[in-house]
Amino acid sequence: MRRAKCCGNKQSGFTLFEVIMALMILGLLSGAVYSISFAALEASKAVMEEQASARRLEAFLRITREAFLNLPADGKISLRISQSSRGAPVPELVFAETSGAFGVSSLGGGSLLLAARPRADGSRVFSILRVPNEIDTSEMERLVTMGPWVPLLPGASRVKWLFFNANEWVEEWPEGVGRPQLVRLQFSYDPMAGAPIDVQFWVPPLAPPAAPPEGVKQGNNNSNPQ
Repeated sequence: MRRAKCCGNKQSGFTLFEVIMALMILGLLSGAVYSISFAALEASKAVMEEQASARRLEAFLRITREAFLNLPADGKISLRISQSSRGAPVPELVFAETSGAFGVSSLGGGSLLLAARPRADGSRVFSILRVPNEIDTSEMERLVTMGPWVPLLPGASRVKWLFFNANEWVEEWPEGVGRPQLVRLQFSYDPMAGAPIDVQFWVPPLAPPAAPPEGVKQGNNNSNPQ
């Protein structure tokens, strides 16, 4: 008698090479997904930073415009040039006889400085400083150099102030010359590279002197007594 051969079923499986190839493909896919996700996150981060910089710029220009528009009848504007601790020239816009500028409710007879202070990285930061009334020159210089400046807008460079009066723009506006018709601010904003910022602020004219009450004559009375 012949014995019947028992043919068992072969169980096939993955070879070591196939397993390694599958793991490599999975690794490549995982790396691609991570790269895409990382790039998307970086792009979102860049967009959010750009939007935040744009909002800071918009807020700074808004409060600066309000500072000019809300000047009282006796408010004064002037430009002075000081020096930083490293000797760099710093143009400082002076607001005097005013209140409410840049959120400062009252100056107590003093003044408020708006300046683009230099930083260690070469850029400048627009900042404000409250200056008390009746301060001597040495104390003024110490306060400007070491005082508690409040930063408003970092990342500025190539800052320039111009003043429009009598149909021309001038770079100087010393104390005591009245009010300009317009104030122009030009600067580069590093977080938003491109065309420089160039804005103009309208300055309300000085209020005319109040008219005398009706029936009151002006001038000297030179009539001879009778």
